[in-house]
Amino acid sequence: MVLLPALIRGDAVMKRRGSFALILSMLVATFSVRMAATEHPDLTGERLVVYISFHEEEGRRLLDLFQARTNVDYTYLRIPTGELVARVIKEASAPQAHIILGGTADAHQLLANEGLLEKYVPPPAEHIFEKFRSPDHYWTGIYLGAISIGINENRWKREFEGQGVEKPSTFEDLLNPRFKGEIILPDPRTSGTGYTLLASLIQLWGEDEAFAYFRRLDQNVGEYTTTGFTVAQKTALGEYLIGINFIHDQLLVKKSGFNLSSTIPPGAGWEIGCVSMIKNSQSSSAAKAFLDFMTDREAGQLHTNLTERISTRSDVMTPLGAKPWAEIPINLDYDLYLAAKLKTKYLKGWEERVLRIN
Repeated sequence: MVLLPALIRGDAVMKRRGSFALILSMLVATFSVRMAATEHPDLTGERLVVYISFHEEEGRRLLDLFQARTNVDYTYLRIPTGELVARVIKEASAPQAHIILGGTADAHQLLANEGLLEKYVPPPAEHIFEKFRSPDHYWTGIYLGAISIGINENRWKREFEGQGVEKPSTFEDLLNPRFKGEIILPDPRTSGTGYTLLASLIQLWGEDEAFAYFRRLDQNVGEYTTTGFTVAQKTALGEYLIGINFIHDQLLVKKSGFNLSSTIPPGAGWEIGCVSMIKNSQSSSAAKAFLDFMTDREAGQLHTNLTERISTRSDVMTPLGAKPWAEIPINLDYDLYLAAKLKTKYLKGWEERVLRIN
């Protein structure tokens, strides 16, 4: 199987070894994981192609460990969740990859609804709560994350402290006209983070109220980004005062030394980040072995150490800066299956009732 250069455009670049993103590489250099290896097959001569929907460096580190355990030859493509879904659908008749690593469960479920994922139950997944796994065995959740409000504390102290402006801690607080042009959000059309924000508020408030809210919020938004992590980066660097994305990305840049605070607003949307196998792809032995690897404790702990994400495995330690999942004020009624089913409708509403009006 060969991935043609013509398929690669924009910020999606096929690589055998990734370039180091500044913030993430600073973090990765600070630690290593030492855990006893579990049994893995010898995949000498096998080739694995992975579409990665989270940070490139963490994906490379996980694939490097899998390669060390199995001797597999791997290639990967880092691509935002929305673009990844579109690519897999476009390639349905001739799949170009075996694995989807990362991305929100609604995206994986959308592909499952289209008949584009292969059923498989990794044996280590028995240690993952059932509610974090596809009931039909199309995807397995490997991490959890909640939507959070990130604030650049250096800018806040310099520009707002002592002026009687409350730090935003709810979604409604973000509508303060003092924040005009100072908020950065991920675009729900390309970003799984952005779509989680959109879909969760629609489910929480109803379509009319949610789209009315996003129309007002748009007046304060200075930029919509392709990916969720870019929001944390630009907020941490002071390009924007406030960023809305998943809390683990905010904790990641904070751990790298940036003065960024995080608040999960009541009713926040949340994600199950998943791994799945693309249907009708070749090299199924390598793909299944990788799913086994990604749902095991060793990979789970490495992933948490790299990313500050909360693992779906109870035997993986929670990041130091994160609260236990049960203490986070998320919207427990958020329905990822409904979000997957109604994605086209929700995004059409976003374009017609938010962007075009404003």
